[in-house]
Amino acid sequence: MMKKKRIRETLNSLVDFWCTEKPMYKVDLLWIRGQISFAYLIEAITLSEKEEMLQRVSEAKEHDYGERGMGANGTNGNCRKHDN
Repeated sequence: MMKKKRIRETLNSLVDFWCTEKPMYKVDLLWIRGQISFAYLIEAITLSEKEEMLQRVSEAKEHDYGERGMGANGTNGNCRKHDN
């Protein structure tokens, strides 16, 4: 079984990828949310990490339907990069 730290790193990378301005592809939002929820269920991430990741992907999804603007960190204006 994967180590919990690796699961957390992988999810953070996935969410960062989802939030990029023009990714090569976007996986289904429900799939990402499911992965985040599963990681919480197996205690690979904390509740606060789960909520932060879900908030970031939700903000990116909402922003996809509005104007796209480039933020200072290279992501769309409403999506923050996670802090390591």
